[in-house]
Amino acid sequence: MVLLGTSATAAVLISYLPAHMVYRTPDMQRIFDGFLPMSTGATIRNIDVPLIEVPTMTEVIGNATTRADGDDSGNQFRLYEFAGMAHVDSRDSVRFKPDPCGKPKSNFPEQAYMSVALNHLLQWVDKNKIPPRAARIEVDGDTKNDGSPMALDDTGNAKGGIRNPYVDIPVAKFGVRNEAAATPIPNPSAWIKAHGAGAPAQMCGLSGYEIAMSKEDLRKMYTDKKHYQDRVKKRLDELEKTGWSLPVYRDLILGDAAKVEF
Repeated sequence: MVLLGTSATAAVLISYLPAHMVYRTPDMQRIFDGFLPMSTGATIRNIDVPLIEVPTMTEVIGNATTRADGDDSGNQFRLYEFAGMAHVDSRDSVRFKPDPCGKPKSNFPEQAYMSVALNHLLQWVDKNKIPPRAARIEVDGDTKNDGSPMALDDTGNAKGGIRNPYVDIPVAKFGVRNEAAATPIPNPSAWIKAHGAGAPAQMCGLSGYEIAMSKEDLRKMYTDKKHYQDRVKKRLDELEKTGWSLPVYRDLILGDAAKVEF
């Protein structure tokens, strides 16, 4: 059994960890076999079961933990940072339907990559399969050159971190943080409407944005749609073989590629 949480519930999970080291079942077994705190950059204490932490780019620009990965008993730890991912999911959340943000909301599929971390954690606690280590998102601390403390590539996407077709075969720039629309939209979601004038700034500030490339730039990079889709499929095949993409999300990712117009 594993315990996971994201953002505020990740904070609850982290605050529970000292109790985890004390509480036991009636036959003196550990209650939880692993933990998965997501959308948090906290520096987390050592515990006696595997833990995978998933900061997003929002945490990276806010100085996420630099704790090193570990394999030893009492220090079974991985830090997974997925390039392109923001603190909250603006693709599927009803709070962003319609979009209340000033920049186009990110459609990065957070579920597809949080699930990668969960899968590695389950394999670790269930089969003692040691998960791979991963590069961290690169930080150059220079906001004057490109507006971001992250190091960005020529398409404006983060360098380093765990890679995926959205940033490796890009058709858009994925950035953080978004912002509320300068003029509030007239038909906000029920949640935005219920939480007052500050709600768009709150949610958009936690979300990412997605700036599409021009069709001219797409044709320069990929020639045409078929070549682009072929490259996405090839990259996806590579990532599935190495455990950084799950086959259950294959149709979703290829479906996104199929929507791109040249």
